[in-house]
Amino acid sequence: MNKRHWITLEPGGGLDAEFVRELVTDSYLLVVDGLPRAKRPVDPDSFLASEPERG
Repeated sequence: MNKRHWITLEPGGGLDAEFVRELVTDSYLLVVDGLPRAKRPVDPDSFLASEPERG
């Protein structure tokens, strides 16, 4: 696996939950965007639009 873009998060309470959620979502969308259209589980362009607002 290519680890060039990996991010390592360490437990300890110093990270905001929303920040971690954004990192995971961005990583997922990068992976999905690299798949052939027929194999994409979601459309990356509409994925974030369908998520409920958090706040």
